[in-house]
Amino acid sequence: METVKDSSMATEIDDSVLQDLYNWVDQIPLSRPKKNLARDFSDGVMCAEVVKHFFPRYVEIHNYAPASSLENKMTNWRLLNRKVFKKLSFELNDDVIRAIATCKAWTIERVLLMLRTKIDRAVYDQQRAKENVMHHMGSDKPEADQNTGNAKGGGGSPYLKQPAKRRTSDPKGPSMKTTVHNVGGASSADVVPRMVFEEKEQECLAKEETIQILQAKIRRLEHLIHLKDVRIDDLQQKMEHLRPTGGRR
Repeated sequence: METVKDSSMATEIDDSVLQDLYNWVDQIPLSRPKKNLARDFSDGVMCAEVVKHFFPRYVEIHNYAPASSLENKMTNWRLLNRKVFKKLSFELNDDVIRAIATCKAWTIERVLLMLRTKIDRAVYDQQRAKENVMHHMGSDKPEADQNTGNAKGGGGSPYLKQPAKRRTSDPKGPSMKTTVHNVGGASSADVVPRMVFEEKEQECLAKEETIQILQAKIRRLEHLIHLKDVRIDDLQQKMEHLRPTGGRR
C-alpha cells in the first residue's frame, strides 16, 4: 500500500494540471459551494463526497461532520484513511493530514490529483472484472449461441449496426448479450488510454517540476559563487593596498 508523506506535497503544480483538476472537481456534485479548494476540503467532508460519487458503497457520509477545529478535521481525515483510502490502496501520513487540515499550500491539490488517479484505476479494475464475468457467462451458453457471439470478433460490431435476422422468436436472446458485451469492450478501450495517459502526464509534469526546482537551485548556487568571486576580488584589492610599497632602510 502506498503511503503519502508530507515531503512530496510541497512543490508547486503546473497551471494546466491545476485547471484540469478544478474542472474534474467541478463536475462532481458536492454539498457545499466551491470557493477555495484548500479551505473547502480541509475538514475531509467534500473529499468523502468525491469518493462516494464514484463508489457509493465505500463511504458512509453521515460519519463525516463539517468541522472547524483542527482536531475534528484531522479526525475526519483519519477516518477516511482507515475506512476509504485503504480500499483504494493508499493512505495519508499524519503530517499530510495535518497539512491539509491547516490549509498548507499545494497539499490538497496533490492529494486530489493522486486520488483521481486511484479512482480511475479502481474504475478500470471494476470494469475489467465485469467484462470477465460477462465473458464467462457467454462461454456457458450453448454452442450455437457461442458461435453467434464469436462472429462479431472478425471485424466491426454487426449487432450495433443492424438487428439480427435469425431467431426472431427470441430477439432478446444471444444478440442482446453480444451487443452488451461489445459495448463493454468499447468502453474499456476508451478508459485504458485515458487513464494511462493521465498517469504518464502527471509523472512527466512532476519530473518537469523537479527539473525546474533543480535549475532554480543551480542558478542560486551560481549567483552565490559569483558573489563569492566578487568578494574575493575585493579582498585581494584591499590586500594590495595594504602591502608596503617601499623597502626597509
